[in-house]
Amino acid sequence: MHQKTLRQLPAAGLAAAAVLALAACSSGAAPDEGSGDSLVFASYGSAYQDAQNEAFLTPWAEESGASVQNDGPTSYPKIQQMVESGNAIWDVADTEPYFPVANCGTLVEELDFTNIDTSNFPEGTWSDCSIPIAQYSTMLIYNTDTYSGDVPATPADFFDLERFPGTRVVPNWAGAGALEFALLADGVAPEDLYPLDTERAYAKLDTIRDSLTFWDTSSESQQSMEDGAADMWLAWSGRGYEAENNGAAIAPVWQDNLLSWASLSIIKGSKNAENAQSFIEYAATAEPQARFAELQPYSPANLAAEPELSELQEKWNVAKAEVQDQSVVTDVQWWADNSAEAEAEWTAWSTS
Repeated sequence: MHQKTLRQLPAAGLAAAAVLALAACSSGAAPDEGSGDSLVFASYGSAYQDAQNEAFLTPWAEESGASVQNDGPTSYPKIQQMVESGNAIWDVADTEPYFPVANCGTLVEELDFTNIDTSNFPEGTWSDCSIPIAQYSTMLIYNTDTYSGDVPATPADFFDLERFPGTRVVPNWAGAGALEFALLADGVAPEDLYPLDTERAYAKLDTIRDSLTFWDTSSESQQSMEDGAADMWLAWSGRGYEAENNGAAIAPVWQDNLLSWASLSIIKGSKNAENAQSFIEYAATAEPQARFAELQPYSPANLAAEPELSELQEKWNVAKAEVQDQSVVTDVQWWADNSAEAEAEWTAWSTS
């Protein structure tokens, strides 16, 4: 559907250490059993999870009096194993948005939305079993050393080798946006994008195959931008921010940016379900999401949030109204239903 409607990390200064008992997964310590006054939070580690602690977990723990333990990285097989064994040692997990849609009521719990205001979330970003905490876009980014004056401005320009010759780089898996981007470039209207016509998408991608290379990790895309190793990228907004912050000669194109988000869900059988629900309710609000946006190159999912951003952070802020008006929201239900088949098709095409 067409939506009409990310790292400058200062010292954490976790003053509430006595309240917020943090245990990194690298410590080897197993999370404690649920005690009624605790919460085990799983995410992806590094500065990203540090920022989540500062923005979300520490202030929630101060208010609730609960202790928080960290674990991770998020692993879907591990979640399945926990649930099937009846030993859910995690309470809340940060996941990709399709996971709670595909596993609502089986691996993750349905949420109580009585105290969760979804009116400021972009359409399609929450589900019965998840809320969004941050947004990012997969988008066209171009090399300003390569193009000046007449510059790429639409998905179609990404595929126009005559007008804009040069190398292109896209993410190397089906669910990362290249299929949607190819269809948009081929004239499919955003409201008609799903279900994806993958045969048509691959036919369009074939038109630039000889000029196309792939990135497998987001850090690779960022390094490629910083090195000026390509002329256009399909990459994440947060990595664009990071690359330009490090001196890359690049510029964003917001037309038909593919909006996605980080989701929080409660693990099925959580031993601290009441605290997990309370934390989800807090994380859905504007103030902690604003703080997270100030710490990481992600934008708030709650559009009432008002983070204090630098000029460069604001440049890459996907929550701005003028960006949201050009966004195409990822259909997580389609990906929940079709991801395995789509990834098999992508592997066959990309390795042929």
